[in-house]
Amino acid sequence: MTASPLSLLWPDVTSRARTALNDNAAADLGISDLARAIAFEPRQEERVRGILLALCDDPAIITYRQDVLGALMRNPALADGLQALLPSLGQLGFYGNPGRPNEPALQQTLFRLGELELYVDCVERLRALLLAQGDGLRAEGLIRLRDALGAIEQDASFQALRAELPDMLSKVRNIGSVTIGVNLDAHMLPMEATLLSINGHRFKGSGVQLIDKLLGKKDEGGTQGLARLHRIALPNGMPYTRENMLLVPLFKDLSDVLEAVSRPIADALARYAKISGQGLIALESEIGFYLGAIRLIRKVQAAGLPMCRPEIAPKDARAFEARGLFNLAFALRLLGRNPQAQLSGQIVPNDAAFDDAGRIHILTGPNQGGKTTFITAIGLIHVLAQAGLHVPASSARLSPCDAIHTHFAKDEQPSLESGRLGEEAKRLSEIFGRATRHSLVLLNESLSSTSPNESLFLARDVVRGLRLLGARAIFATHLHGLAEEASEINASTPGESAVASLVSVIEQDGQDGRRTYRIVAGPPTGLSHARDIARRFGISFEQIEAMLKAKPKMP
Repeated sequence: MTASPLSLLWPDVTSRARTALNDNAAADLGISDLARAIAFEPRQEERVRGILLALCDDPAIITYRQDVLGALMRNPALADGLQALLPSLGQLGFYGNPGRPNEPALQQTLFRLGELELYVDCVERLRALLLAQGDGLRAEGLIRLRDALGAIEQDASFQALRAELPDMLSKVRNIGSVTIGVNLDAHMLPMEATLLSINGHRFKGSGVQLIDKLLGKKDEGGTQGLARLHRIALPNGMPYTRENMLLVPLFKDLSDVLEAVSRPIADALARYAKISGQGLIALESEIGFYLGAIRLIRKVQAAGLPMCRPEIAPKDARAFEARGLFNLAFALRLLGRNPQAQLSGQIVPNDAAFDDAGRIHILTGPNQGGKTTFITAIGLIHVLAQAGLHVPASSARLSPCDAIHTHFAKDEQPSLESGRLGEEAKRLSEIFGRATRHSLVLLNESLSSTSPNESLFLARDVVRGLRLLGARAIFATHLHGLAEEASEINASTPGESAVASLVSVIEQDGQDGRRTYRIVAGPPTGLSHARDIARRFGISFEQIEAMLKAKPKMP
């Protein structure tokens, strides 16, 4: 009845996407930090990370998720109701842990009884919550979940379980205590004990009541116990001590009695062996995923930045167009320092496009001009959109990519046998071996570990290879000559992806250049503006010369 898991992420849970982001891409894009920001609870962080790494590229599945998210955002009462259900769904996951064969039959019966009670409660509460929305769901995932829960409730076995469950629960929950009879010797020390009765109430300690009972009318008649008397026989006439040496045999008797009480319940539960709460367990993390995403969206919007539902274009269009995009990771770092910050004046939005005019962009510009921030933003928008979430932009339209391949330059590592250039070449070769025309390739200062002439030669071949492949790509580089050759590469190399130039804008202010962090289409400026950075830190030739002249003369 619940063999197939119910899912708000996958219309068909048997065809889930593969992992399309490798460790390098996940690290370069900061996926772990993004997962932490989305996760509704810390324990769900790894599950969120898995959803992001899967990089779903099926437009139908992405739309399925977008509709669920949209319905929850439009209906806060529904979102609040689902949030209230999370603890119960999480507890159902605890019951889903298999393997309790070594526990006594009583504990196994109680465990199973608790699982079924919680399962029935979750089904009823969740369906009632969805039914209360009427026609307001407007999301296939939520409608399918509502209908699946309805089918469960209409199942004859479920109805029989729901009818019989209260009686089974009362039989075990009405056992609140046991009464033990203890015989004392002439010295008022315990010498024999037995179980007298199983009670529906619990005993409450009270010294006064105990004294009253001890001094009250003596009951001359004996009380028949539920088990035989236990006598502790000590060798050589050793006297009894005040230690309760009768508990061990009494607990065994108690276990036997309670096992007998639970046996009919276990037999009744056997009729419902096929009923399981396993199908609901995944809903906890999926609901948490959506609720965490909503919380993140509201947080960013409250800081004055836009978050929008992207339009999903056909995969073969290999399209991307975004207005007012920004790097979400950068925004979250600023909010981490000041949660109340208004970021609309601190973060510069940009526009970007992959289309017939250019699907391979060579991005040049000054150091610290926002190139890395920009290309990371492009990658994060795809990750968020393909997870079915809103993206950091005022508007966006994109075709899902089948994978994101990144190559961000790393510092020299002595352990690399082939050196940094050899390692870079190896990773680039692996990218070409895995990438397709539907992939997104992000290169950040690649091939910068050798001389400028050699770097330009190698980078030109890489860009020509990307054009042959037909992928979407951005190559952030200081090789301005590479951007100047865009037209020549287009003319000399066949391919479906045109090469175009982007530049990070700098405005001259006297001798220094002011970084605007705006990325626009246009020819390279020809400078990386390292000179103004040198002036900023006091190491331009003029500053060094002035410093040396100001130093006192050595004798």
